[in-house]
Amino acid sequence: MIANLLFASAQAEWTNTLKAPGKPAARIKVVKSGKPQGGIQLPEHPTPQETKAAVELQHWIKEMTGTTLGIHAGKARGSRIAIRTDASLGDEGYAIAVRRGQLVLSGGKTRGVMNAVYALLEEDLGCRFYANDSIRLPRTNTLVVAPVARRYVPRLKIRDPFYACAFDPVWSLRNRANAPSAAVPEEQGGRVDYDGMFVHTHGQILPPDKYFKEHPDYFAQAADGKRTAAQLCPTHPEVVKIATEYVRQVLADNPHTEIVSVSKNDVQLSCLCERCKKLRDAEGSDMANQLFLVNQVAAAIEQEHPDVLIDTLAYLETIQVPKTARPRRNVTIRLCNDSVGAWSRPFTPAAQCDVAKLVTAWGAVHNRICIWDYNVNFSHYLAPMPNLDVMVSNIRFWIQNQAEGVMLQGGYQGPAERDQMKCWVTAKIMWNPSWDEKALARDFVLGHYGKAAPAMEEYEALLEKMKADYAKDLASPPGGIRYPMDAPFFTRDFVTQATAIFARAKESARGDDDLMRRVERAELPILYVQCVRGPGFVGDGYAQVVAEFERIARRENIRFLQEGDTDFEAKLAGYKNQIPKPAARP
Repeated sequence: MIANLLFASAQAEWTNTLKAPGKPAARIKVVKSGKPQGGIQLPEHPTPQETKAAVELQHWIKEMTGTTLGIHAGKARGSRIAIRTDASLGDEGYAIAVRRGQLVLSGGKTRGVMNAVYALLEEDLGCRFYANDSIRLPRTNTLVVAPVARRYVPRLKIRDPFYACAFDPVWSLRNRANAPSAAVPEEQGGRVDYDGMFVHTHGQILPPDKYFKEHPDYFAQAADGKRTAAQLCPTHPEVVKIATEYVRQVLADNPHTEIVSVSKNDVQLSCLCERCKKLRDAEGSDMANQLFLVNQVAAAIEQEHPDVLIDTLAYLETIQVPKTARPRRNVTIRLCNDSVGAWSRPFTPAAQCDVAKLVTAWGAVHNRICIWDYNVNFSHYLAPMPNLDVMVSNIRFWIQNQAEGVMLQGGYQGPAERDQMKCWVTAKIMWNPSWDEKALARDFVLGHYGKAAPAMEEYEALLEKMKADYAKDLASPPGGIRYPMDAPFFTRDFVTQATAIFARAKESARGDDDLMRRVERAELPILYVQCVRGPGFVGDGYAQVVAEFERIARRENIRFLQEGDTDFEAKLAGYKNQIPKPAARP
């Protein structure tokens, strides 16, 4: 069900923070008193993307005005809006202009025209698509558009808020994200597609159960001289041949693939055979060994698929730039903000961590950098985490250092702390880093929470106060990004204030089931802290807290409370076992 369709007086403080700067062009009257003033014009032989863009625009104009605009291919007299592909805008760039009384929406060859439509809807008309069940539209029977003429090409090709709620292809398309895990159909513009070869692929390319018994030399030599299936030997010539053929077959089976990953398994171990050791010692980095494999695969693939990129991980032992070895032009380095930054200092901007030197070093030798950042407590997906400012600061820092893709790994296995707001705000910043993240956050709170927004703004302020009061603890939290729920900053006073704020928010939401659900979903982190801390922290109301947490978590289909296997039921049982048993009657 779509909610928040009307601009209500209770939400009068909301303003269009995405409004395009500049002088508006001539006014185009699209609908007058419920009657269409002209249709939507497509080229004579429209692409599937152009047709989809026209249908989307038609749909939302009808939602706003109750009026259906006709869609026409070829020349049509009186068309008020034209949609067309412009190759000069690349894949995803768009342009909006008014020419001879017609609103012209142009876009690049993949998702450009869709981006033009949603730029018009969001930036010029003030529509919002916070979540698929939280959409905000102006309602009028007369629609006049006076857009700011502009042309825009996004810097980032991969814009990936890697949270479960952002994997939905409809949400991704509407919010101009471009995430490999959000499967936008090709006829709607597609996405940067790994097609099944997405990082940690060495075990996929050479499965140990197929190769290890007869060819242990294909695999890494450990410190004790024995071979282990945990990693490959990346300098073995047969490994290069097998990897090349594997990638070649993947691309033959999946012709829409833009990028494939030839990258180490998620195990911190390097091959110590004579070839690998000699190369590593000469280059000062295990990445040289990975590039030995990756560059040869890339060279072979480039002959048949000149536009396909080969991705590999700069991660843990492969994170350093080699002395002389360099990635080929069709190789992407996916740099991970791991132990050099976010894992130990999740509340500190990357520019102030060791990763800053690394991204600068990689940016100096290669122009295809993709970032893997970490933004959630992986031991406690629901833990309160005031880090939106760091997420945004990092996005801008990565872009300044040659990044052409950013992935923000968060709660990717299900609902997580403030996931919908973080995804919406960071999707906007990845699209246009000049937008103001504080204004965007307020845009979301006011638009998404409506009548409950004043209380939800209080909660945001409480998180910021906690961050300021406990700056020293947050600079290096116990456990790093996996900080526990008894960390110094989760005080009884913080939980008490947050609980009172959510009580006011729920009172404001009373009578509106959709709004109540949003508020209760946002309260889950506070309930979670109390469940984990137990009755000694909560007091007599612990049973009620656990019951409320279970009710909301089940409704939201939460199955993972930490990264890994499903753990919700086991942990919930543990919370229930802590509930004090009533005293036996005499």
